[in-house]
Amino acid sequence: MTDLLVTGGIVITLDAERRVIPDGAVALRGGRIMGVGPAAEIAARFPDPARVLDARGKAVLPGLIDTHAHAGHGLVKTMGNGGPEWSEACRVIYSSASPAEFWFAEARLAGLERLKAGVTTGVSVLGGGDCIMRLDTPAAGEARARAIAEIGIRDVMAVGPRRPPFPHDYVMEDGSKRAIRFEDMLETMGLLFERVHDRGRMRLCTFMPVYREATHDATKVAEIKAQGRAVRELGARFKARFHQDGHRTDSIVMADAMFGLLGPDAFLSHCTDLSDEDIATLARTGAHVIHNPMAVAAVRGFCPVVKLLDAGVNVAVASDGTAPDRSGDMFRHAFEAMRYAQRAARDDSLIPPGRALEMITVDAAAALGMEREIGSLEEGKRADLITVDLTAPHMVPANMPVWRVVCYATAADVRDVVVGGELLMEGRHLAHLDEAEIVAAAAAETAQMLRRSGLAHLTVEEPGWRRTRR
Repeated sequence: MTDLLVTGGIVITLDAERRVIPDGAVALRGGRIMGVGPAAEIAARFPDPARVLDARGKAVLPGLIDTHAHAGHGLVKTMGNGGPEWSEACRVIYSSASPAEFWFAEARLAGLERLKAGVTTGVSVLGGGDCIMRLDTPAAGEARARAIAEIGIRDVMAVGPRRPPFPHDYVMEDGSKRAIRFEDMLETMGLLFERVHDRGRMRLCTFMPVYREATHDATKVAEIKAQGRAVRELGARFKARFHQDGHRTDSIVMADAMFGLLGPDAFLSHCTDLSDEDIATLARTGAHVIHNPMAVAAVRGFCPVVKLLDAGVNVAVASDGTAPDRSGDMFRHAFEAMRYAQRAARDDSLIPPGRALEMITVDAAAALGMEREIGSLEEGKRADLITVDLTAPHMVPANMPVWRVVCYATAADVRDVVVGGELLMEGRHLAHLDEAEIVAAAAAETAQMLRRSGLAHLTVEEPGWRRTRR
């Protein structure tokens, strides 16, 4: 018997033929997609389903994929009014004012936001700022894994060392201070892989800070190279992907030539102001690019998405969420990616809506090495899908569904979410979660974090009335 039949909607498959089925249906069984096609045909093939989800007036899409964001950021939103104080706040909080309870509360909040926005798979770097990882012990990562399991979405948690020089000081759960070496972080990474990787819907990937120095100290280069080798070997042992955050001019060439970090399992975030040699390196190694069009890095530099795509490089779009000023709404990020490329070239023909949608679904799945599992609605793939309301005033008239979804939809238009065949959200109702409790717990933990860190003054708002600069 079919577990769930989603029927009557406009099914945007993102399959190899990029079929858009006007009156379509998707049959799900055992956490997999069993059939996709016209509603009458699928009803005949899969009679008497256990449950039917009426998708009339909706688009049916594969679950959205956010290939780069930061765990922890959900509770530090807006601090410092988005200025340089925000990065310093991250450094203080993530290393000295964030016990396991912080990471649990933040992960529930961020996971809830993603789920309600139709993001069924997301990447989360375990920390932020200047690669301030919380890897003094496994407690933060384990707490985050428990929280994500409660929410029910898929997650790829990126774990890796901080920048040299080591050691780095951390405040432990009991309030004591400990100097953490690279070897300590590597050990913690190994423990997290053993305890939470590939358990349920949680996966891990390894991570290294981006080396961007203009002049090279031989001793420092040798140290980073040895650390990179150790991180890559750990990832290979668990068949995990490799992630980096913050590439710009010539750093991709260095990551490959100096450190041997790149390959088809690597996905690299931001990638702004790239040299021709950077782009050639990406094409040759098969590494993937993660474009974050709403990030500050995309303001300070330019990600040459069209040039990358024309060179054969796979590009996905991500949120870089959620702090200091962006959400997990992947429809917004996809549309901004279109405008970002168009404005730079003064050419509004670039990045049509279909390509933008690919970059948050099937192309994003390829960046994560999950293209055989998720990213499109095809028989045999994981049963991850969403529905989007097409009847609201801003979504009418009823034509050109791909255009409408990409150019007009927002996270608030997502109505239903299925992950692994489980109907987690129906009509925006989450039967398995207490949303008010999750929000209240996040607010309480934020208050505790501000008390512990002494940074409450950074939450005083300065809107910038009548000013042209912050």
